[in-house]
Amino acid sequence: MEFPSLRSVAPIGVDPHRPLVSRGRSVFVHCSLLGFALVILVKAAQVQLIQRERWAALAERQQIREEPLVPQRGRILDGTGRVLVETRELTRVTLTPHELRVRKGLGNTRQIVREGLKALRVPNDIIRRAMDTSKVWVELPHLYAPDEVVRFAGIPGVKREAVYRRDLAASPGLRVLVGSVDNTDTARGGIEQSFDSLLRGVEGHRAKLRDGRGSAVGTPDFLDVNAQAGHSVMLTINKSLQEIAERELKTAMQNTGATGGDVVIVDPRDGAVLALAGARDGAAAITSTPLTQAYEPGSVMKPFLVARLLQEGRATADEIVDTEGGTAMFAKRLMTDEHKAAHLPVRDIIRFSSNIGIAKLAQRWTPREEYQVLRDFGFGTYTGLPYPGESRGQLRLPGRWIPLSQTQIAIGYEMSATPMQIAMAYVALANGGELLQAQLVRQIVDARGAPVFTMQRQVLRRVLSARAAREMQTMLESVVDSGTAVDAQLETFKVAGKSGTAKVNVDGHYVDGRYNASFAGMFPAQHPQFVLVARLMDPVGKYYGGVVAGRLVNGILRAAVATPDVAFDRSALAKDARALPLPKPATEQGLTVAARDSARFDSLRAPAPPRAAPMPVAVNVEVELPLRTSRVTTTTPRRQDTVMTVEPLLMPSVVGLDLRQAVRTLHDAGLRVKIVRGKNWQTRPQAGAPVRVGMTVVLESSR
Repeated sequence: MEFPSLRSVAPIGVDPHRPLVSRGRSVFVHCSLLGFALVILVKAAQVQLIQRERWAALAERQQIREEPLVPQRGRILDGTGRVLVETRELTRVTLTPHELRVRKGLGNTRQIVREGLKALRVPNDIIRRAMDTSKVWVELPHLYAPDEVVRFAGIPGVKREAVYRRDLAASPGLRVLVGSVDNTDTARGGIEQSFDSLLRGVEGHRAKLRDGRGSAVGTPDFLDVNAQAGHSVMLTINKSLQEIAERELKTAMQNTGATGGDVVIVDPRDGAVLALAGARDGAAAITSTPLTQAYEPGSVMKPFLVARLLQEGRATADEIVDTEGGTAMFAKRLMTDEHKAAHLPVRDIIRFSSNIGIAKLAQRWTPREEYQVLRDFGFGTYTGLPYPGESRGQLRLPGRWIPLSQTQIAIGYEMSATPMQIAMAYVALANGGELLQAQLVRQIVDARGAPVFTMQRQVLRRVLSARAAREMQTMLESVVDSGTAVDAQLETFKVAGKSGTAKVNVDGHYVDGRYNASFAGMFPAQHPQFVLVARLMDPVGKYYGGVVAGRLVNGILRAAVATPDVAFDRSALAKDARALPLPKPATEQGLTVAARDSARFDSLRAPAPPRAAPMPVAVNVEVELPLRTSRVTTTTPRRQDTVMTVEPLLMPSVVGLDLRQAVRTLHDAGLRVKIVRGKNWQTRPQAGAPVRVGMTVVLESSR
């Protein structure tokens, strides 16, 4: 039987001459495979070559856990090195209850943690939550010092996290000067904001690998970078003097009914700002108002134009000026004097603050010259202090003056200045004619204690000759001695200064019955160590600057002299003390000392002024105080000091007073006060016991 060939066999209906595999399909399949391979190669090249760094970084983020190390923010200190603001390290404790169990080598960790929480005085309901295994985690509501929670070290289920908090040990007035730091570590205002880049420090980091389960594994491939602590900033502010200024300002506002006030104290020898106090409506202001709020200062502006006239020979101290009986017209505007006189010498124009006399003297200048004199003294420009929001005041260009402006500006109207600007201008009068750069920072040191900045005296320009400055000091001394500001004088030391009383301008109109009462002066008058500017806003009753602001300065100086750590050169101060005759016994005068003091300040309802405090003096320097004195010589390895002590006084009673009043009463008696926790208000020694001026007494307070 014969079989057909396989080649000759073909499916029914299929052309036997057609190939079984389509060439087009084969080409398409091969091209598709080749294209797919090319796409893979291109993508691999893109990932491994072009995007290599991106994918490597992504892998690193997945495998490496990096923890930031927050630097400790630098401290802020006062001029004596006392800490005003510092960063404290606290610890936040978080518990994972289901991990608290008996563990080998640790024992019953639940019991250990429970006892530790009780020792921290954690509320019982929080402890019960911490032991409840149904809770995922529990965070303790308070922060603790690191040494308080060290007992939890190494216990699984207890996480300790370092938290940094800014701790302020500053008075309310200093708080607005220093500024603050919020919860996001952002500086808000003041020194904190101005020096944020230095105070903040440099952040570090810690890196660890994570295994497949997410656990951290140390590796030498990644080195930890430690955080660098911030720099510390030492201010020129003296904390004790600042507290005195704030306390006396608050008392003056209460006594006079003033709605606000400012105090500035500057060292005229180097321009260092020693105190900046401001209050509004009986509370501390929200900004440092001596720097940020300008006002029309009134007669405290009068000495500058007169001093320059003296220097240039356009006037002399004894030259007689026609003051027209205290009433005169200038540019169709009536001007009057409080102390009316037909004629006054230039020195008495300053002494009695004659508006007419100053207005006539100012006309010896052209408007451009008058403007230039005031600009030379720093008005209309920033003082340059590192405080955000400082005001430059207002001093219009001469081209914008009206005919009355020349006389108005001369007496402190139609212009404005901050208390800080006024203080720096008086610094030039106090130090012999040099306008200094105001200084608020004494030193900046890095985390290792190495200084990176140290304050140096900076003279901006000479605005007066030494002779003219000295002549003006003598005139300002007469203002306090027998002029418009006798309430600022001290019994033991001479004070120089100028009062100012200016109506308040509201929306372009001067309001009757509303005044800014100011006093700007220097202490002591001969060799000034302080320049002080005090302002009270809207005092009720007596409103003259020489009375209300003068008494404020008087209170500050009395307290400052009695405080040992205020920035005085005590030996130089003793040389300027003036001898006073011994007073007659109080019984011979028909009044007690307390009654005389009370009568003197009765018009302002102020407490009796403190007695003059004992003052250290150099050897062979005789100082007579208004009390009987005895000489005590103490010898140290370096020098021999002679100090004056007074005969015993009696401890005053503070029963029924609040804490502030009790402390003030003791300070007014010339005593130093140490406050301890105890009963209200017991003192040691007790009331009526003999004490000495300058000694430290203990005041017990329940708060």
